[in-house]
Amino acid sequence: MRERLPEIGPDVIGASYTPMDGHVNPLKLLRALHMGMQRRGVKLVNSEEALRIAPESGGFVVQGKRGTYRAARVVLAAGLGNRALAPHVGLHAPVAPNRGQVLISERVAPFLHYPTLNVRQTDEGTIQFGDSMEEVGFDDFTTTPVLSDIARRGVRAFPLLKNVRLVRTWAALRVYSPDGFPIYDESARHPGAFVVTCHSGVTLAAAHALRVAPWIAGAAMPDEIPAFSGSRFTESAALIPAH
Repeated sequence: MRERLPEIGPDVIGASYTPMDGHVNPLKLLRALHMGMQRRGVKLVNSEEALRIAPESGGFVVQGKRGTYRAARVVLAAGLGNRALAPHVGLHAPVAPNRGQVLISERVAPFLHYPTLNVRQTDEGTIQFGDSMEEVGFDDFTTTPVLSDIARRGVRAFPLLKNVRLVRTWAALRVYSPDGFPIYDESARHPGAFVVTCHSGVTLAAAHALRVAPWIAGAAMPDEIPAFSGSRFTESAALIPAH
């Protein structure tokens, strides 16, 4: 471990490693996704809110605050909003918020070439600290005690960060299912309606691009998809004996 991470702190006594792990700059990824959509003629409507989805002959109609949209297929990728939208098309997505808080530092010389659970360095040199998980409803504000714990764990892992200046903090809500795993499903009642929900679209981007997207576009359903159906929660609930 110390050969791979020479700056690791003395309190760290071990680690696990896989060459399949990686890290991307989320801001650059977002920009790349927007550029990719523009090249493919995707129309992005900002500041819209889906209020109602109704099946109709040959597809679906989505009623928004600013307009009405029709399509042969509809994909629910609305994060926490999927919980309310899924029943419109016969789907089940019992997602709930889980808050995570993040600290970002000033740029420092490259020292961390592997992603770790709570400390990562971007290609620009900034350090990202964050490993908190809180069930606080829809409260997405930062809190000093949690940020302090995050910083303390980061410095314990990498003591060279002790005097690094922080430049910003934020909190965001993960999209969590009851078992923590994604929900991928197509409506049996209204074929052509899909739900896609997970707490880390960045982490699972490869699966989404190479497995989920072709299926939604009309390819055969991958063998692993049924295991992620939202029906697993209703089926498990039916097995709980009544008291």
